[in-house]
Amino acid sequence: MLNQQGQPTKYTKLFLPNLGLPLLAALTPSGIDIGITIEYIEDIDFDEEVDLVGVTAQTCEAPRAYQIAQEFRKRGRKTVLGGNHAFVRPQEALKHFDSVVVGEADDIWPEVVNDAKAGQLKPLYTPEAKPSLDKLVIPRFDLLDYNQYMIPPFARTPLLPFQTTRGCPHGCDFCSVTQFWGQKLRTKPAALVVRELEALQPSRAFFVDDNITADPQHAMELFRELKPLRLRWASQMSTTVGQHPELIKAAAESGCHETYLGIESFNTESLKTVRKGFNKVQEYRDLFKRLADVGILAQIAIMFGLDFDNPDGLRRMVEELLDMDINYLIISLVTPLPGTRLYDRLLQDKRILETDWSLYDLTHVVFQPQAMSPKELENLMWEMFAKFYAVKNIFKRAWRFKRQYTQYFPRDNAFEEIFFQLHMRHAVVNKLHPFSLGLSSDPT
Repeated sequence: MLNQQGQPTKYTKLFLPNLGLPLLAALTPSGIDIGITIEYIEDIDFDEEVDLVGVTAQTCEAPRAYQIAQEFRKRGRKTVLGGNHAFVRPQEALKHFDSVVVGEADDIWPEVVNDAKAGQLKPLYTPEAKPSLDKLVIPRFDLLDYNQYMIPPFARTPLLPFQTTRGCPHGCDFCSVTQFWGQKLRTKPAALVVRELEALQPSRAFFVDDNITADPQHAMELFRELKPLRLRWASQMSTTVGQHPELIKAAAESGCHETYLGIESFNTESLKTVRKGFNKVQEYRDLFKRLADVGILAQIAIMFGLDFDNPDGLRRMVEELLDMDINYLIISLVTPLPGTRLYDRLLQDKRILETDWSLYDLTHVVFQPQAMSPKELENLMWEMFAKFYAVKNIFKRAWRFKRQYTQYFPRDNAFEEIFFQLHMRHAVVNKLHPFSLGLSSDPT
């Protein structure tokens, strides 16, 4: 991704490895020499003797991905792009890459590699169907340097990503998940998830599922299988988990200590405009408390810039959240990602202001909000971030959750939690999104 100076964004340490590249490395035919370079933490050797360069990119990373392809193609190297942006803008990507994978690459990646080896790389590779998750694939995390990632005290590994489901039954207007992964949920057998965990032995795990409890029966089976591992883990859930108290209890007993919840707004009209009316505002407080009571602390995601938002209402929302049982607050600016219904609607209404994909990073306003100027909306995000991560509020949360930090977490994690909260504060002071990919070395 490019920073505000047009240079590649750099971090001193990353929080979480990418899952896609180690997964494709594991699916690569035998006899192929593979390497993974993470440009966020290391420089790319454009002069390295390679036969095929694979790049993955989200929309905000696309401009830098195109630059990378240009450098390799100047040296006669073949390039292929995959990921979300390639899926929604394949013809655009083909202007910069030799080949584009349109969709999930699991089943088609061996064909791409073999075609490249034979000198017969096709322009487009489109899988015929969504891949099944019923076969064991051990991601090649051994190709990564763990020293490039944050490793908590007494841990052997950084937080490692795993996946137990793909797809989401919901169809929120702003979300690119349904477009890429599909609206039909696919599940990985719990026994295979356990075998992956046993093979890789993570100190802790993050399940990157968009909603790990979307299939309650699968989730319950998974939690039962995880319990004997005594693994500390986190994931993402929908607020609909509140309808299944038995799942909350089982998740906690299996090692869940934190979960990400996208509540987006306290305004029911705003929620309806983006097809997220299943979020019940009146149930938020009780849900967060029920999670905290069993040792699961909530990371709450909200959006600024929905059509019924106004400055006073957004400030009130953050004030109320400060009084609820949540550990982290993630504020994102409404971003109309290409391929979503939100993008199509705002484009039709002539409200899209920016076409530079690098600004589609959830921290820049790229459209015209209804009730305020773009600059006012951006400033309000930083103001509310600063309020939530004020030092006094960080230590209030540490006191509020002292039981969770000591009873449910390993005892050293009280200090770990405070460290990360103070990191959030440092990032906000420097106008860096506190939930970026790592500890930033960029001044802007």
